[in-house]
Amino acid sequence: MYSQALLECSVGELVAQDYRRAHVFSRFGIDFCCGGGRPLKEACDRAEADPSEVMQALLLNAASGAADDQLDKLPLPELIDYIESTHHTYVREKAPLLLEYAAKMVRAHGETHGEIKPLAGWIRALVDDLMPHLLKEEQILFPAIRALAAGEQVNGCFGHIGNPVRAMEYEHEDAGNVLKKLRELTGDFTPPPHACTTWRICYHTLAEFEADLHRHIHLENNVLFPKTLKLTQG
Repeated sequence: MYSQALLECSVGELVAQDYRRAHVFSRFGIDFCCGGGRPLKEACDRAEADPSEVMQALLLNAASGAADDQLDKLPLPELIDYIESTHHTYVREKAPLLLEYAAKMVRAHGETHGEIKPLAGWIRALVDDLMPHLLKEEQILFPAIRALAAGEQVNGCFGHIGNPVRAMEYEHEDAGNVLKKLRELTGDFTPPPHACTTWRICYHTLAEFEADLHRHIHLENNVLFPKTLKLTQG
């Protein structure tokens, strides 16, 4: 019954109720901006998207966001699993959407609103910083931490484990500085009164992205890395 009611709601109304639904619609190619007046079922048909898959994605999206409490008590391999499955996956899902929203804003408003093109440039800079950062963690640092936690000898090209840890901390700081610039450009992610739907969704997504990245960096800098370095002492 709940699913049927959702399918009969307009796409625009669903996004207005919870802006995170826009991310799901973008993933399925559903127009939530100009086509926002269409019922979800009709919008799915136009996008050739399976309504049951869209509904499942919407329900999963609503259920996401569990608290990070007790994570500091996890063994290091499980903490890494959580960081990869939660925060690394989040970045990979949301970064392309931010680029998409920024590109649409440049096309629609870049010539009339001077802040749009710099904003798109800083979003690109953030994504370009984060993508190789994730790979370095997944392919170099995290396997080394797993080996340490298992009591194995770590034979990396980086020397002491503290070297890649410090490198990742520096890159965290760089990403934080880019987020500060984005917050300045957007007036604390506050869309202006004349902002279109995509503009508003972009700002909302940036605010959400910043909050997730802050949790992500906290878990690594203040939980994962200190526990890792402690393994090398004594």
